[in-house]
Amino acid sequence: MAEHAPGSSAPAHWLGDWIDVKAIQALTHHTSAVVAAVALFWLVGFVTQRLMPDGTMRRCVLLVDEFVLLCLFIYFAYELFTYL
Repeated sequence: MAEHAPGSSAPAHWLGDWIDVKAIQALTHHTSAVVAAVALFWLVGFVTQRLMPDGTMRRCVLLVDEFVLLCLFIYFAYELFTYL
């Protein structure tokens, strides 16, 4: 925020004094990362289910896909909670 000279008609309190802008930026960043991760892992699961024949390898790929997505959720939640 820019500093105002004394005597200028600046408001007594800035919005930035009331709202933690860095926390909102972190929340926005993590939300967009989670949405992108969900979309990409959904796409991998969709392609895997449509193109791979039913068998052990297909189930392993889908299991790893879900496990990595769960790990990403845990990581993003940890980063967000440690930041706040």
